[in-house]
Amino acid sequence: MDFNLTEDQKLIRDMVREFAEKELAELAAELDEKGEFPKGILKKMGELGLLGLAIPEKYSGGEMDIISIIIAIEEIAKACASTAVIFAAHNLILSWVIVQFGTDEQKKKYLPKLATGQTIASIGMMEPDMESGFADVELIAARDGDNFILNGTKRLVLGGNEAGIFLIFAKDEEDKVKAFLVEKGTDGFTIDKDEDTLGLRAAKSCIVKFDNCKIPGENLLGDEAKQTAYFKEIQEIGKLAISAVGLGIAQSALKQSIEHSQQRQQFGKYIAEFEGLQWMMAQMESDIASARNNLYFAATLKTEGKPAEKECAIAKLTAAQMAVKTTIDAIQIRGGYGYMKDYPIERLFRDAKATEFIMGTIGAQKDIIARKLLNV
Repeated sequence: MDFNLTEDQKLIRDMVREFAEKELAELAAELDEKGEFPKGILKKMGELGLLGLAIPEKYSGGEMDIISIIIAIEEIAKACASTAVIFAAHNLILSWVIVQFGTDEQKKKYLPKLATGQTIASIGMMEPDMESGFADVELIAARDGDNFILNGTKRLVLGGNEAGIFLIFAKDEEDKVKAFLVEKGTDGFTIDKDEDTLGLRAAKSCIVKFDNCKIPGENLLGDEAKQTAYFKEIQEIGKLAISAVGLGIAQSALKQSIEHSQQRQQFGKYIAEFEGLQWMMAQMESDIASARNNLYFAATLKTEGKPAEKECAIAKLTAAQMAVKTTIDAIQIRGGYGYMKDYPIERLFRDAKATEFIMGTIGAQKDIIARKLLNV
């Protein structure tokens, strides 16, 4: 399997890297401290066409492949993980999902607005009593003629009042999960409050409530008979998206560790000359390379339409664990300074920790991998 980047993939990497370094990197700490949604950055992304990467050209999008979008997520996450998570949910989850599974009417209605950033997308997975993002959905979707009535609560929904369309999962009377496209302003759909999170603070995670919220049948994603298949596909693509965020965070942590080790002196020489720190950074690079290979392999399988449930779980498991370990090691390399908010490493750790449970917990990924290995 060839992991060499195409010329188009190199172009999108270089373009997004330049944008992230010039427009976003200097703002990341302030956005995190204030818990401020990166509205201005997303506006610029929309103007550059970066919010329509998954969308066909006929709907004003860039029509790029999954790996190209993953590369873009990585580059943004190096500068600001909060923005990367919003970007990932917009591009590689909701936009991609509508392209793949939406009806013609849904594509015509939503894709042009998503491509330009006129509408920002979000996703609602977690609920008050849920451990994992996709397990045990409790939000109720009761059929009412051609409509559905939603009742319940979702937590850690990205975007708060800034998002305009939400991908929401709920269970019907037969205990089957269905996916709905819920628009901001729908009667019975309210943003209750912002969550005070440890990391990803600029993503503005919030609690949303559904109180007899009537959703037209036309807002049920795609074909009602294929909801189970959609649910599985959305889980898998979501894991690739959050894995890319973790990969970007880790690359930033390693880069900053290298720079610090070549500037900081102890006992008359740069700490980069000490074998113990050299080995630590070598392990960080090895772990990042391994996680990237797992991610790109799973993404290639998805692109080719091949089964990838286990591979997506492996990508999520390794990327999340690697991101946390790499940021902890980066703190260790900086010593006491790594523990201070004056420096960005502690923010990288807080953001990395979220990758362990977004789109499914570490334990959930191990369950999937074990089930596939043991055929149980």
